[in-house]
Amino acid sequence: MIFSCSSEEQQVQKDIQKLLDQCVLAVTTKDIDLYMQGIPDDFVIKDENGNYITKKMQREYALRDWAIIDTTLSNNYVVDSLRVYGDSAMVFTSQKWKRIMFQKDGVTTDTVLTAQTHREVWKKRKSVWINYKIDELGGDIFVNGQKYNP
Repeated sequence: MIFSCSSEEQQVQKDIQKLLDQCVLAVTTKDIDLYMQGIPDDFVIKDENGNYITKKMQREYALRDWAIIDTTLSNNYVVDSLRVYGDSAMVFTSQKWKRIMFQKDGVTTDTVLTAQTHREVWKKRKSVWINYKIDELGGDIFVNGQKYNP
């Protein structure tokens, strides 16, 4: 939730939330084309280990990851706060994604809940907000209700 923000920031939050909702739909339905629509060519994710992931890699990783997901049970991806700087915004988000995933045997399943926070950089291009960078800030993973410690 945003406190004491301008009407411009409120509108930006609505615009970005709409795009996050589109991303959730794409992930839930495993629609790679819809998912990739929201990713610019020069997009980079820096994961919590400091590794950089490009758009091409993100597509490959999404398809690989989706192959072991049987069903998404819920996926809540929300803007927690943001600050707008002209045509850029620093956005803090949180995501809780619960899904049924196949184990290595391809038959047995587990229920997995990922709770993750992000710091994201969004830029307005041709009147559309585009997510240009995500830093994963950390979170927790639960497998069948038990905290997973890799």
